[in-house]
Amino acid sequence: MTGPWAWADDPRAVMWCVTFTRGVTPEEVLARYGADARTARLLTRQQAAQLAGMDRPDGSVLRAGQLGDWSFCFEDYGVMGCMPGPLSALSRGTETFSVLRGGDGMNGFKCWRDGQCAEWFEPGAASTKPRPPHPWWDAVQERLDATGEEYPGLVPVLEATAHHTGVVLDTDTLDGPLLTLRLEDSDLTPDPPTRLQVPRPPAGVRLGPARPGPPLPPAIGQAGNAPTTRRTHGVRVEE
Repeated sequence: MTGPWAWADDPRAVMWCVTFTRGVTPEEVLARYGADARTARLLTRQQAAQLAGMDRPDGSVLRAGQLGDWSFCFEDYGVMGCMPGPLSALSRGTETFSVLRGGDGMNGFKCWRDGQCAEWFEPGAASTKPRPPHPWWDAVQERLDATGEEYPGLVPVLEATAHHTGVVLDTDTLDGPLLTLRLEDSDLTPDPPTRLQVPRPPAGVRLGPARPGPPLPPAIGQAGNAPTTRRTHGVRVEE
């Protein structure tokens, strides 16, 4: 496949995970995963592969950048971007989308808003269709159906996300220099407490009202391949 999404259909790719977060800098994205962004270096995708040695099975290599008002974080051979801990932190005060190509053949899409999971499913798998309202299932399924293919891959999912965000993570941006570091599993932002684990408020303290209304549907409008600006943030590009 050619075009901006060539990386997503690369047959050599075993697995990958990418998140998109609105209104947060790449450095803050890395911090919300649990990393120390001060240790990040500007590395190309080829250079970053050297941080993921086969003798280091734990952890993941995170590569963060910015496209317009959105920051992204990409992992080759990693799944941190689909875990509740990072997604809860990433979406705090904003919204985050996660797209996973699983090495076991199971893919995933998640939408989180303000620390809460708004919608998640396996694209194309009817058994994972969420209870209504499910605007993202509808948006993704419409594009999957439009391909007319039995196994259309994840490009339609990324297109649905781009339709909402107005930005496209193209191959040139992904292969170029991005803020890169390795995050060990032990440093990953932990999962948020479940409802059973949430501590009760002190006596006499009243909880605030729940947020009204269902999650907002994806924005309407055609997303072009927005121009990308690679930022060095004062960090030296590795040769």
